[in-house]
Amino acid sequence: MASLAGAIAGISLFRQFYPRRSGQSHRVKVGKPADFPVDTYTLIEDLNIFIYRDHEGIKAVSAECTHLGCTLQKTIDGFECPCHGSCYNDEGEVVSGPAPRALAFWAVEKALDGNIVVDMDHTVEPGHKYLMA
Repeated sequence: MASLAGAIAGISLFRQFYPRRSGQSHRVKVGKPADFPVDTYTLIEDLNIFIYRDHEGIKAVSAECTHLGCTLQKTIDGFECPCHGSCYNDEGEVVSGPAPRALAFWAVEKALDGNIVVDMDHTVEPGHKYLMA
């Protein structure tokens, strides 16, 4: 019985780091490609993600620190947590600080109406972009 209670407690502890937003879609439209300046990371605050666009394509990276969930700031070298000092490079890898893991990069695609869709149910490699034709 004690091992069952321990397993339930462990699962509960683990789930707090991966919250599910019931009733919310994890595929969200974020705007048209032209809404995002070239060679710039644009923070979408209500989704807590950065959208990066260059001349080849678009990618999306979590703006949530993997330590305690603070919103990151973009720096010249990558991303930095203003709360506890975790630093990440542009590939989302932890460079310093208490963050336990790298940032998530989300799948990006284009909807039929021309809007960019970020699929936060599917992670991709940091270098992966939606290539604009």
